[in-house]
Parts: sequence; C-alpha cells; structure tokens
Amino acid sequence: MRNIKILAADMDGTLLRDDMTVSERTQAAIKAWIADGRYFVPATGRPLCAMGTVTHLFEVDTPFIVYNGAMAIMHQTKEVLFSITLEPQLVPEICDLGKHRKVPVLLWCEEKLYTTVDSKYSRFYEEATNSPLHVIGGAGISENEEKAAIQKLAESGVTKILWLDYPEQVLVYQREMQDHFGERVNCHITRPELFEFVAPSATKGIALHKVAESLGVPQSGTAAVGDSYNDVAMLEYAAVGIAMGNSRQEIKDICDEVTLSNNDDGVADWIEKELGKKSQKS
Repeated sequence: MRNIKILAADMDGTLLRDDMTVSERTQAAIKAWIADGRYFVPATGRPLCAMGTVTHLFEVDTPFIVYNGAMAIMHQTKEVLFSITLEPQLVPEICDLGKHRKVPVLLWCEEKLYTTVDSKYSRFYEEATNSPLHVIGGAGISENEEKAAIQKLAESGVTKILWLDYPEQVLVYQREMQDHFGERVNCHITRPELFEFVAPSATKGIALHKVAESLGVPQSGTAAVGDSYNDVAMLEYAAVGIAMGNSRQEIKDICDEVTLSNNDDGVADWIEKELGKKSQKS
C-alpha cells in the first residue's frame, strides 16, 4: 500500500489552465491534500516572486521548487533548502551565443531580472514575472560595459539564463545547444517561446529529492505531476510519476499514471482519487 506524503506539481500546462488560472476545484483539492497532513510542492521555472497565482493557497510555510530546480525555497520565510548557479565562465558564453543569434537574453541573479536587449519580448517577460527589468545591454550601452556587467553577474551567481524567440526557432536552439554544451549545461524548452539554461545539477528531480530530505519523507512517499520535458527528472525521481492528459506521448510513456488535461482539472482529479482511496481503506 503506497503512502504518498508529497505531491510536486509543475505549473504551466499542469496546475494552471490555459488561461493561467487555478480552478476552484483544484484550489479545493490542494487544500484538502494539505488538510490531510500532506505536502503540496509547486515546481516551476518561474522565480518565487512570480508565484502569486498560488502562494495564497498556502497558509503554512511550504517548499517551492523554482528556476526549474535550481532552487528550493520556503515561500514564507524564504529559507533556501537547495540552490545551484551556473559556472561563472559559462555565463558570458551563453550570452554571446544568444547575441550572435539576435535573441533577447535574460538573466536571473539573486532574485533580480536582467536583460541584454530592452525589447517588447523582454518587457513581456518582465510583466509576466512581475519583476523589475534591469537593462545591461543594447542602445546607449557600450559593448565593454555590457561585458563587464555580465561578468559581474556571473561572479555573483546566475541562477538561470533565458532566450526568447519564436517556438519553431526555440526547437532549433534545443538541438544546437545540447550539441554545443553537452553535459556542461542543462538546457531545455520550458514554454514554446522560452529556452532556458541552468546548471547541470539543477533539475526538478534533484530539487524534489532535497525537499523530501528536508521534510523527512522517503522517495517512496513522493509523487510528481507534469506535462513537459523539463519535468522529466522530477517524474522519474518520484515514486509515482503522473503525466497530464495534455502531455506529449513521450512524457506519458515514462510515467506510471496519466490524469486528465490541465483544462479538465487533471491535478484535482488525481488528488481526489488518491484521497478517496484512503477513505475507502479506513
């Protein structure tokens, strides 16, 4: 008989509907899960400051996995459970490759957002994450000034770098950058228009392992639900990996179970059934 204590859930395409909201049914299911003495852990590529959509659901301090696993942090006290940044020498290289491809490059460093190009795409991301944008490149800034600013960020510790482009071009970057960096960088698509770079040991799977350790929960007591490639490590680590109905077939193939789509409250449906199993046994 399984005893799942932690449910880690991806955000976009999983917990959130396509309109970027959490349904009332899903909110009620999460609260019921927590009321039953279990842990619900949001796991996302977003920074903690951009998690206002769900933070109100948690009355007690709860671990959040952010930056695609580069950090695990308690959402109220801001206690960092796990954190890993990119190797400093890789930061200028990733920025130069992006500049060569004429794509907006964004960097997260110490919970602040920076960009090398002040564009409508950068401003869209600024609005989406509710984070003030600091411009370190582009018009009015010399190349040497930009390089110096990037180097300073690299030495401070860059958690994540993003490239923004059209979805079809992002698919090209996935192939190119995996070939270019190999095991030096963990790079992947998180949304159709977003391509991200984090440290090799920054995965949602490793972060979930660190969270479980901090809560005293064995791997056998973990479950994870997701829909995309950046969820794979988490889905494989968890004792129960759950694919959303809207996942690609490759994601479904590696999972133990498949729930409904994000627009059909797949997370809530799984929680309700899991809690229902307990009621039937008691």
